Amino acid sequence: MKRVLLLAVIQAVFLFFVIGLLVYFIKGDFFYNNLAVIFAPIAGVIRFATAYVTEIVLPKKTEGIAESVKNKENPNPANDFAGFFHL
Repeated sequence: MKRVLLLAVIQAVFLFFVIGLLVYFIKGDFFYNNLAVIFAPIAGVIRFATAYVTEIVLPKKTEGIAESVKNKENPNPANDFAGFFHL
């Protein structure tokens, strides 16, 4: 969770500067209508929420996939090409 939170904060700070610089070059004011101040934290919160949900859900899905592959018979692909190499 610490890693997810750190990445979300880094993204929010980065977007703060990107949005602020874009608005500065377009309108001439870094804090024009507080766009950077509003949208950067929103993006950080959305990043944190989606990454945290993915971190919770993903291990359960990978466990299910690994179990289904383990239960399924896995044929040897080398047997399919064995006749090809015999001349």
